[in-house]
Amino acid sequence: MSDYITWSNGFYLLGLILATVATLMSAKYRKVMKEVGDVAKTLEIANMDGKLTKREKEQIMKEVLDVLKALINLKWKLF
Repeated sequence: MSDYITWSNGFYLLGLILATVATLMSAKYRKVMKEVGDVAKTLEIANMDGKLTKREKEQIMKEVLDVLKALINLKWKLF
């Protein structure tokens, strides 16, 4: 039994536990992260020419509101 209880196995177990927690957290926030990625993509496309039109600003605001909706749904599940 003492062959299995070593520092290296303990660190390996700690790494597995941390990876499991990170996976569970990412599953919980996956929708929010997708929406944040959409905002970044929209900003990148809007800033390609260096100017923001009214339509582009409205699209950015829509994406930001989608992020806020995802955050609210994460906490209260309203929509």
